[in-house]
Amino acid sequence: MNTKLNVRQWALASLVVFIIITAFTYLMIRLGVEPWVMPSPQGQDVAQPDAMSARIATYLSRLILSGLFTYIFSKTSYEGKSAIGHGVRYGLGMGLLMFVPNFVSRLVYSDLSTAAQATYMVVGVIQSVVCGAAMAQVYKAGKPKAE
Repeated sequence: MNTKLNVRQWALASLVVFIIITAFTYLMIRLGVEPWVMPSPQGQDVAQPDAMSARIATYLSRLILSGLFTYIFSKTSYEGKSAIGHGVRYGLGMGLLMFVPNFVSRLVYSDLSTAAQATYMVVGVIQSVVCGAAMAQVYKAGKPKAE
C-alpha cells in the first residue's frame, strides 16, 4: 500500500469532491427538499446564526468533508481492481456510513417529514457514490507509471 500522499492529486480530488457536494446541495435546494435546515422546536428560543456565519460554516464543513473523504480514499489500496469500481464501492460504503445513521437519528429529533429525510438519505448516498467514482478517476489519471 502506498503510504506517501501525493498532495497535488489529493488537492485536485478534494476540489472535485467539494464541487460535487456543492452541486448536489444546490440540486436539493432547487427540488425544494432542504432537510439540512432543521426547524427549531416549538416554544424554545434557539439562537440562529447570521447568514454570513452560516454560509462560512457550511462551506468550511464541505471543505473538511472533501479533504477527509479524499484522504481516506488515498490511503486505501486498489489491489488490481478497476479504479472506478473501487471508487464506487468506497463511495457507497462512506455514503451508507454517513447518511443511514443520520437518517435514523433525524427520525427522532427532526420535525421534517419522513419522506424529506429519506430523500436526503438516498441523495446523500448517491452523492457519495458519484464523489467516489469521480475521485477514483482523478487518482487513476494521475497514477504514476510503472518503471
